[in-house]
Formats: sequence, structure tokens, C-alpha cells
Amino acid sequence: MTIESAGRELELELERLRGELDSERRRLHDELAFARRVQLNLMPLNPPKIAGWEIATAYRPAREVGGDFFDLYTLPGRPSILGIVVADVTGKGVTAALMMAFSRAVLRSAAYNGRGPADALRRTNRVLVREARTGLFLTAFVGWLDTRTGVLRWASAGHEAPIVVRRRSGRIVRLTAAGELLGMFDPLLVRDRTTVLGAGDTFLAHTDGVTDTRNARGEFFADSRHLDVIRASTGRGAGDIVRAIDAAVLAFQGDAPTADDLTMVAISRATSRAKGGRTP
Repeated sequence: MTIESAGRELELELERLRGELDSERRRLHDELAFARRVQLNLMPLNPPKIAGWEIATAYRPAREVGGDFFDLYTLPGRPSILGIVVADVTGKGVTAALMMAFSRAVLRSAAYNGRGPADALRRTNRVLVREARTGLFLTAFVGWLDTRTGVLRWASAGHEAPIVVRRRSGRIVRLTAAGELLGMFDPLLVRDRTTVLGAGDTFLAHTDGVTDTRNARGEFFADSRHLDVIRASTGRGAGDIVRAIDAAVLAFQGDAPTADDLTMVAISRATSRAKGGRTP
């Protein structure tokens, strides 16, 4: 075999390998696109319409699929109770997305069969510790909102503290509670707490993808900027607040790569003069 023929064979082999690599890339792209559609279908991107309440959400994964998730549902036999879940799986990408899908199903089942948010978290944790064995963990906030009275019953497993914006006073209140991550140890030490959303008040839950967003200089959006946007939006509804935060985060990030998944759920109670509810 001459040097020329050997070189030609090498070129043909390289061309064949490039073709196989391109084909594999297209297959993976198609599979990830399908996985993204499946994941989005697991989340209520069109929030329920409840008279007297406004609900808004935002979800943006760092990759094609992510580990953040949220859920909104009414409890069987208790149509006035709105279930709220915001959670964040450690890690990103396909592995976190699989854990997200499993955890969402377990949390929903636990809520349907549980006695309250804390009980739902304990039931979910028990399953994750005994059955999942993935090495991944998640933070989660679970709330049950009585849409007739405004009473919010909630529990947290290591999640970012949600915020309540009080319309009358303009105060920003954090719903802070200690708690371990789900999937680490059993039993999980959590308990139910309560607060009340009055007329014009807004509840806002988020994942750390909001405050941990970085700009090109490596600076974090941080809690201070997050609170500044919320203060500037006091008196506005859930949709306006979510859009304001999302726009501020994107403007701050600029051309920097997205480092983490981002999720927000906001719920506003109408003022006494308002009638009905709307979903933006």
C-alpha cells in the first residue's frame, strides 16, 4: 500500500466517523427536545383560574431539561384548596430531570394521600430515601392555600424561603423554616406552619436560579437585587411581579451563560374592590 492510498483510506475513515458523530448528535438533540416537551407537559404552565386570585409562573432550565419543577393542583374532594409545590433537584441536565419527574409524581401522590404539607414531605422523603438511591437530593416547598379564607398552610424541606408582600404595609415577609433536603435522611423533621394572605397580598416562591444568576463579571444577581425588584413592584399583581423579576434577571445576566435552572410561582389575592380572578 502506497502512502497516497493509505492517506486516502484514512480520510475516508475520518469522514465516516464524522458522519456517525453528526448522526449521533442529531439523535441526542432530538431525544433531548422530546424530553424537554415531556418535562414541560409535567408542569402547569397555564395556571388554574381561581376567582379572586391571580397566579403567574416562570420556568427556564439551564439546559434542554432541568431539575427545577413546580406544581399547582386542587386536592381531591377539597376544591377550595390549592396545592403549591416548588422544588429544586441537585444537579442539572438529564439525570436531574429524571429525578425531577420521579419526585414530582411522588410529591403529588403524597399530597393527595397526606394530612398536610409536612406530611406530604415526610412521605415523599421516605420513598426517596428507601427507593430512589440516586445520590441526588432536592429542596422543596409545599403549600396548601385555602382560596376561600386566604389561609396558607405550608412546610419546607431546605428550600429557599418564599416571600409574602403585604399590600397594606408594604412589608416583605420571609416564610423561613429550617429543614433537611429530601432524600438524605429518614425521618424528615418538618412541621406545618400557617400564614394568611390578605386582600392585595402576594405570595412568591422561587428557586435559587433567581438569586444565583451571574453576569459576565461573575457577580450574582443576589438577594438584594431580587428584593429591590419586589419592592418596586409592591401593589402590583402576580403576573407583573414575575415579569419584572424575570426581565431584571435577564438584563443582569446579559451575554453570560445560564448556570442554573430558574423557577418562580407567584399568587396574588385580589383587593376587596376587585372582582373575579385572572391568569396572565
